[in-house]
Amino acid sequence: LTFTTGNWDSAQTITVTGVNDDIIDGSQDTTITMAVVDGSSDNNFDPLANQTVTAATADNDSAGFTVTQSSGSTGVSESGSTDTFTVVLTAEPASNVVISVTSGDTAEATVSASSLTFTTGNWDSAQTITVTGVNDDIIDGSQDTTITMAVVDGSSDNNFDPLANQTVTAATADNDSAGFTKSKSAVSVSESGTTDTFTVVLNVQPASDVVISVTSGDTGEATVSASSLTFTTGNWDDTKTITVTGVDDGDDDGDINSTITLAITDGSTNDVAYDGVANQTVTATTVDDAPKLVSR
Repeated sequence: LTFTTGNWDSAQTITVTGVNDDIIDGSQDTTITMAVVDGSSDNNFDPLANQTVTAATADNDSAGFTVTQSSGSTGVSESGSTDTFTVVLTAEPASNVVISVTSGDTAEATVSASSLTFTTGNWDSAQTITVTGVNDDIIDGSQDTTITMAVVDGSSDNNFDPLANQTVTAATADNDSAGFTKSKSAVSVSESGTTDTFTVVLNVQPASDVVISVTSGDTGEATVSASSLTFTTGNWDDTKTITVTGVDDGDDDGDINSTITLAITDGSTNDVAYDGVANQTVTATTVDDAPKLVSR
């Protein structure tokens, strides 16, 4: 400021402006010093002591972190598909900030890292978490898993310790559907009593017992070794064998096809997912063993 013999008694104004930083430092006091510049001033003013003003700069930074889901939500499937979200701090810390990342159900969804470390150098660079769907054999529909982000107090800047946990809900789409598989579509036996076999197994784990009836459409040509098969939550993926046996009818009737039907027994099957499963069939060909007339 320059005062002259003409303006010495006119007050001159100093404007103080706050400066933004990204540090959580609370209110900061700055000393503004007014000092006579001896070489440019009336010598009578040279001995004057400096005067100061303290300017308090209020902090506008607060500890926090932001979670952003890639498409506004997080969804994966049991086929192993992935989705992502990011995490970033909202202010520069004074020291490292460590955030743990935990999946509430690793049987449905896993996360790519168990923790994220933010430093004074990378605090404003978003870090990515990849969520991966996990396969199971249960018909359970879409399952929601809670992924929790929490500041690890013992490893973090104390300003961040009080922050509340944040969560992301990951929906894992089910890829299982009720059904059963037979190993053959056709078997062949003869009236002499020979046998053939096929197996049956469930496609996915049921919630309770599943009973499948096994019926020969013509027991005068072929019989089956069991009238029903019971699969439980424990043995659902063990194949069960059906033995088909040819029956002698004494007739010269040629080879006969009969149908063996496999059907869910609704009344004995408590897992409703299996009630709507369609019947399956196996064709049993019984070769005739009656003597053939030979013309000469």
